[in-house]
Amino acid sequence: MPYHAGLVVPDMRAAIRDLESRLGHTFNEPTRLTVHEVEDRLGGTTGPLEMLVAYTRDRPFRMEVIECQGRGIYSPAQAGLHHLGVWEPDPVARLKWLETAGDPVDAVFRQPDGTISVIYARSAAVPAHRIEYVNEAQRERLERWFDTGVLS
Repeated sequence: MPYHAGLVVPDMRAAIRDLESRLGHTFNEPTRLTVHEVEDRLGGTTGPLEMLVAYTRDRPFRMEVIECQGRGIYSPAQAGLHHLGVWEPDPVARLKWLETAGDPVDAVFRQPDGTISVIYARSAAVPAHRIEYVNEAQRERLERWFDTGVLS
């Protein structure tokens, strides 16, 4: 079951103001994150990625806003409704299943120890629909961030 919808936007502050006004959401202050390794299959690159992200505090369904950058998974070409996020208990098995099924995998995020933290993939049958599979081992830490705006 999806727990959030992710939007990629060209202007983080403008998007937050607009969404708060239109939908009544309350966003945390944007957080700058560095992902250890992103295998960005859309952009054809692998390496660290710095990104600006904000989540709503609203439950149970949240909104995520990511500022556009570079090319690939968060490029301006990806702006708009980007993905639905779901918790994934076994990202290694999920990645294997997606690749075996022939579903396009757009990006894989890995932690320093090689653990998969995020997979972005689309259904071969419905290619415009992207799912973000988020490693469930991160759930408690991430939900605390969503609730408080403090990422620890």
